[in-house]
Amino acid sequence: MSDLQIKICGVKNNEIAKHAINAGANFIGFIFYENSHRNITIENCEQILSEIKNLIIPVAVTVNPDKNLLDNLLRIGFKYIQLHGQETPETVEKIKFKYNFKIIKAFGISSSKDLNELVKYEPFVEYFLLDSPPRADVKGGTGHKFDWSIIENSSITKNFFLSGGLNKDNIMSAINLKKTSYFDVSSGVENSEGIKDKKLITEFIDKAKNII
Repeated sequence: MSDLQIKICGVKNNEIAKHAINAGANFIGFIFYENSHRNITIENCEQILSEIKNLIIPVAVTVNPDKNLLDNLLRIGFKYIQLHGQETPETVEKIKFKYNFKIIKAFGISSSKDLNELVKYEPFVEYFLLDSPPRADVKGGTGHKFDWSIIENSSITKNFFLSGGLNKDNIMSAINLKKTSYFDVSSGVENSEGIKDKKLITEFIDKAKNII
């Protein structure tokens, strides 16, 4: 499926960023959240962006970002930002119109009721991202998938990334849901927490895009 869009999230260095690009990724996520094992500094990310920003779509992944972080993300060249916190529709609207970012708004999904929240954000976002609900004992993503049956009969009108616990063994099941062409992976391409593995990245993308 050549229209599939793959986002490799939590990249922390140039080597992995370039490998993901060569393997066929469409988006790379850089996490700006100090509590995450995948956190990256503005300075380190700026250096990576200087070499790859014209080769792929970089996404700044944030959690309830403050003005200072948003200003810095704009300064170093981000055009896409992911909001992964408790941002209200009003906050998202302000960020959209002040910074002109293309916004990916993330939601933790535990029941169909969670999907009802999406409509409030539709005017301000480019994509949604549906993830497993956050856990207090986990820094960042949980690495577990949510119950995909929740979205099987949904009619989400905007494109969305499916996230949470994806790996090379379940990506085809995710694709076969036929609910989205956008997929976000992080821990599923790591050999230890926060450390990306080139072989797993290649295998995931090849499997998703029917190369193998």
